[in-house]
Amino acid sequence: MDNSSAARRVPAGSIRARHPPGTEDRSLFTLQRGYELGLTLRVLDGPRFRTPWPGVRVLRARPDTQVERCRAAALVLPADAVLSHETALALGDWLTPHGGRYAAVEPSASSPVHVSLPARSSRPQRRGMVAHLWDPQPGDVITVAGLRISSPARTWGDLAAAGGSILDLVVLADALRRRGVGVGELRARLQAWSGRRGAATLRTALSRSRDRVDSPMETRLRLLLEDAGLPEPVVNEWVKASDGTPLHRPDLSWPQWRVAVDYDGRHHDDRDRERDVRAGRASDWRARQDQSRRDLLTDDGWAFRVFTAFDVLGRGEITVERVRRLLRRAGAPV
Repeated sequence: MDNSSAARRVPAGSIRARHPPGTEDRSLFTLQRGYELGLTLRVLDGPRFRTPWPGVRVLRARPDTQVERCRAAALVLPADAVLSHETALALGDWLTPHGGRYAAVEPSASSPVHVSLPARSSRPQRRGMVAHLWDPQPGDVITVAGLRISSPARTWGDLAAAGGSILDLVVLADALRRRGVGVGELRARLQAWSGRRGAATLRTALSRSRDRVDSPMETRLRLLLEDAGLPEPVVNEWVKASDGTPLHRPDLSWPQWRVAVDYDGRHHDDRDRERDVRAGRASDWRARQDQSRRDLLTDDGWAFRVFTAFDVLGRGEITVERVRRLLRRAGAPV
């Protein structure tokens, strides 16, 4: 069995309590530290505090989020433990649309916390954690918000080993490439993963990954169309008029047939007062700018459509047929 994917549900038990040097927070501490601060067990178990993990107390007024649970877990995890898999994905925030102003969806506080440890380390015995054994290589551990997490490329490999789908791994690869993780780094990870569980999935995912993708939903739209047998589109490439004037940079386009589509996310729905727009304080500048550019594109003879999450996730077959008809009318052999 591949150690990187050997997951175990962790019941309550024996993890040595510790407090990282220089990070003491008196609203979040170990039970042992509470005693040192002069708090009695009655106070520590009273309504003022919450117990995210056995041996840890947190002021009840603090938000009960997964990030807070990870901070609490760090107090009682072994020093060589690393937050990994879906937990690293959430903490790294790698799937937030590039350039978007809205935050990624926060995992619920009850979501399992994934932890990876070297094979010879003592395994955490805590309910609500999923423990993985791994073999970290140089560069596999990074720090985010003071927490040790698996690196983007390593997380990509770990998720494949844990049974992640090709779709989800392409989405992550596209997002990482947009955020500066070069395709060469992903290829190196794939090469290092040879013979491990998930290697074939990673290989397929990387072959279908592309640069310049602005959001996970753009990836999902592209793969939806490609999986239906439509020609592969160009990703985020500028369309220019005959005199070289840039008109629009559609999310997906087929320049040979002058067909393009955009995916609109939540940030396109932001609206501000007109006086704020004139003063340059608009949050809906993206929607206004895109509409103007789309008009220029259609004025130049392009066929164009805009899709939303409802089209991609709620009625994919209809979306495929709409694009197929658009391409067919433009002369594409589909």
